Amino acid sequence: MIFTRPNILVLLTDQQRFDTIQALGSSFAAKTPHMDSLVREGVSFENAFCTAPVCSPSRSTLLTGLYPSQAGIPGNLDSTVGPLSTSMVTVGKRMRATGYQTVYHGKWHLGGRIEDHGFDISEECSHDETTRMLAARFWKDRDWETHDCPFFHIVSFLNPHDHYFYDPQTRVPGFKRPWNNTDCGTRGMPASVAAKQADWPEERWGAYFRYYEQLIERVDGNIGETLHQFRCSGFFANSWIIFASDHGDMAGQHDIPFKGPLMFDGVTRVPLVIVPPQTRFTGPILVGADQNPPPLGRRSQLCSLVDVVPTILDLAGIPASTELSGKSLLPAVRNAQAEAPHEYVYSEWKNPGIRMIRSRDWKYVLHASGEEELYDLGKDAAELNNLAASADSAAMKARLASALRDHLRSTGDGFGL
Repeated sequence: MIFTRPNILVLLTDQQRFDTIQALGSSFAAKTPHMDSLVREGVSFENAFCTAPVCSPSRSTLLTGLYPSQAGIPGNLDSTVGPLSTSMVTVGKRMRATGYQTVYHGKWHLGGRIEDHGFDISEECSHDETTRMLAARFWKDRDWETHDCPFFHIVSFLNPHDHYFYDPQTRVPGFKRPWNNTDCGTRGMPASVAAKQADWPEERWGAYFRYYEQLIERVDGNIGETLHQFRCSGFFANSWIIFASDHGDMAGQHDIPFKGPLMFDGVTRVPLVIVPPQTRFTGPILVGADQNPPPLGRRSQLCSLVDVVPTILDLAGIPASTELSGKSLLPAVRNAQAEAPHEYVYSEWKNPGIRMIRSRDWKYVLHASGEEELYDLGKDAAELNNLAASADSAAMKARLASALRDHLRSTGDGFGL
């Protein structure tokens, strides 16, 4: 059978740092052969950032293509936030309206019912082994030789999020974190950020690291079995795969564990890999799939998870929507020298309110308290020197603050205005 539009499979993990994949240069000892295979077969965006350093708001972006404040999910679900409104035009609704069968399996974390957001088949599940089996069952039950429409499928894994359950009494003798924590982290750190710091011995950080690494390997194994089932169901030759995580983890940088009210790259920078159809495998033929295949490898263009929905729509041949906040990454997938979709990327935190703007070389963070952060990332990639009070950096701070205000106005975000 010849298909004119591809299937699209989105694989998500939760709380996975950008530097946890061996093929991309990992800071961790975890082995990641299956994520490595995605990197080898695809295009990896090395400067991809989430729109919020916690689950629900970031996932609202992945579903709507909007910033969390626009999607009405400015923070994790609680009595004041969520569920995601059924009036929101999600990627599921857009894809279903154009003839795709839409499927969602795994962690949701947006409240309400998944099926109300445009998914024909769905099951919420935070048990990763069950999630991959649900996905595999869908593929095995779907006869690709006779089915007359493509599918859009999100498979959302929980891990490595569950490292909150590491044993704090465990010690790893001789352990040393792989980054500099001079003076307990950043000089000039805002009070709300400093409050997240933990005074732990290195041996306890070792226990944290080892458990996080175990969960990275566990989710990598589930991704590997998922890819095996997907390939053996006959869909590799007619499917694009997008792999990403909703946000990262501090993992002891600046003496901070987990995530929190902060905007360091450890929590805002995420893995993002786009894999084209693998036409050497058995399966239905995608018209034009092997014509001008994209150059595989790494991309340095600055991008955001707000660009994932426009990319999915572009893959499906759906015209760009002007109400979406992001841009398709396909130009950069097809041409390593393509212009970056953004000069700046942005991230949000609800309470206490924080907003971030980041370019390739600079980052500015504004706190509701009035405190500010400014980092020259070209000279200080570890974000150890807050230059917000530096007279030498005043012009750059003013420039970034102005651009941030413009972004807040354009998105209807009333923070600080």
